[in-house]
Parts: sequence; C-alpha cells; structure tokens
Amino acid sequence: MRLSSIAFRNVRRHLWRSALVFVVIAASVAVVTSLYLVTRSAERDLENKVDEYGANIVVVPRSEELPLSYGGVQVGGLTYDVEPLHMDDIAVIRGIENGENINLVAPKLVDSAEVGGVRVLTVGVDWASELSLKRWWTVVGTSPSGAGDVLLGDRAARHLGLGPGDPVEVRGERLTVAGVLEPTGTQEDDLLFLDLGVAQRLWDRPDEVSFFEVAAWCATCPIEDINAQISAEMPYARVSAVLKAAESRRILIGQFRLFTLVLSVLMVLVGCLIVLVSTLSSVRARRGEIGIFRSVGYRRQHIFKIILLENLALALVGGLAGLLVAAVVHAPMARAVAQVRETMPLSPTDLALALVASLLVVLAASLYPAGRAAALSPTLAMKRV
Repeated sequence: MRLSSIAFRNVRRHLWRSALVFVVIAASVAVVTSLYLVTRSAERDLENKVDEYGANIVVVPRSEELPLSYGGVQVGGLTYDVEPLHMDDIAVIRGIENGENINLVAPKLVDSAEVGGVRVLTVGVDWASELSLKRWWTVVGTSPSGAGDVLLGDRAARHLGLGPGDPVEVRGERLTVAGVLEPTGTQEDDLLFLDLGVAQRLWDRPDEVSFFEVAAWCATCPIEDINAQISAEMPYARVSAVLKAAESRRILIGQFRLFTLVLSVLMVLVGCLIVLVSTLSSVRARRGEIGIFRSVGYRRQHIFKIILLENLALALVGGLAGLLVAAVVHAPMARAVAQVRETMPLSPTDLALALVASLLVVLAASLYPAGRAAALSPTLAMKRV
C-alpha cells in the first residue's frame, strides 16, 4: 500500500482532528490573505486619493535675491534675474520622461487690483484645471466656467460686500460673481479668482504665468524623480515638491502595513501552535497503530512521511478553502474598514504564493511531531495495542 493512500485514509478516520486542523489552516489563510489584499487595496487607493486631491509639485520662476540691511536692521531685499513663466511651459512639463504621470497642470497669474475701493489680491486661473485640482472647494452659487465669471474667497466676499450674481468691476472690466467659496482656512479665503486669459489681458501680460501647480500620479514613479525631470527641462524655474502629501501617505500606509504584518504573524503563530499540538496529540493516541506499521516492516522515514502527508493534504485543502473565503470577503472588508473604492483582485500569483506559504508553514509545524512519531520504538509502541 502506498504511503499517500495510508495518509489519506488516516485523514478520513480521524475526522475531528482533521476538521480542527482544516479549520485552523483555512481561517489563517483567509485572514492573512484578506489582510494582505485589504492592505494592498488601501495602498493603491491612498496613492490615488493623494494624487487626485491637490497639487504635489509647484513650479515658480527662478530668481536671485539680495537682502538689504543697514546697521543690523533689515530694510528689504532686491530680486533680480527673474525670467517669467509662459503658457508654452505646460507642454514642457508634460513632455518629461515620465509625462504620463502628470495628471493636471494648473497655471496661475497673480496680481493685485482695486475693487470697490478695496485692494484685493487676484489670481487668474484656468477654470477647468483649477476646479479639477481643488476638489475640496465648496462653491456657494454656481461654479465659474466662462471668461466673464469671478470666484471670491469667503473673506474677500465679505470685505467687498458681494455675493453670487453680483456684478464686479476689475480694472475697468465688468464681470459677474459666479460663486463664493465656503471658508477653507487658507489664504484662498482672501482671493479673487478670474479667468486666466482675462487676467493676462487686464494686466497686459500676454501668455505670462506666475507659477504652475502640478498634480502628478506618484503611484508608479516617485515624486522626486518627476521633480528632477521638470527641473532638468526648465532650468529657468524652481521646482518644489510638496512633500506633506507624500509623507502623510507613507505614514498612513506604513502604519496600516505594520498592523497587518503583526496580526498576520500572530495568526500564523497561533495556527502553527494548534497544528503542532494537534499532531502531537494524534501521534500519542496512535502509538499502537504506528507500532503495527513498524512491526510489519515500515521504516522510520515511512512513518515520518505518512504524518507529513496527512498534514500537507489538510494544508492544501484548507489553503484553497481559505483563499476562496478571502476572495469573497476582502472586497467588502476593504470598503468597510479602509473606505476603499476599488479593491485589488486575487491574482494567480497571489494564489500560488498563498498555497506555497500555507504548505511550508504546516510543513514546519509538522516536522517535530513527525520526528517524534518516527522515533517511536516498535516494541514500546506495540505495548499500546
């Protein structure tokens, strides 16, 4: 009789012990695989959210500054060698090696104007890119879209006494307040936003841009690489990465990954311990059976292989069952626990790695009990019959 046949028959004969090992293996594989998939989905989702909400690179004109002081008193500074940016630079930014990682390029022209006797800082923007970039904005009224529209920050609207639908005159140009931003807690509350083309015409700065805000997809390319590539293509500009978003992403993902790792290790250790104790108990209860095998000519390595084959068969079936459970529950778990919009599927590579890992873990937990079984003396074991 083949050793595999003996092992499979023993699995069927000892149903309670087999059921316990099967459940433990399936539960461990299901939990560890689900946590892995949830973590991976959360990483991808966090990367996408950080990339989507707001700029992570700012491009401004390069300039030299000379601080002026007299007698230890700072009296100002002198800025020179300033080369302004232009709309053509958008094509330069998108033309870098990792240009496919560039999501949005939002140009801005900053200047000041007197509106109703009040000096206001104005920002010319491209409405489509700006509204896509600032997704956290909440506009009271209607979202601006045309050349005659103006968007006011909350404090600017209160200082000017204007609201949605009111006319406003900027440098002799009659415009309409399309909407007012709800308070953001930033300098944006004091600004007046208008169409970029209109701003360039009113300030007689055709095609000129004060700076660019760039939103880059950083999931497949580090933001530092994109920063360096833009700097190389635009030596006349200073390119700065807004590292707060990237750093926050790393911290959040790192904490979640650490939690997953600790919980997975605990699950694996508990599973190993249960398999070890269960197999040792089974070996003690089957001393008579092992003695019979040894007395009819089975060698130590045969007994060793029988015990291992029993547990490996349970590991294979339990691993498949655990993977099936993980494939079903990980998506709802990711949405409920991590608020993930799109989950990562269980790939064939994940399936193979999980099965191999479960087999190796069960094999490691079964080596000591199998060795104890193989080391039993046939004479002492037969006394149990």
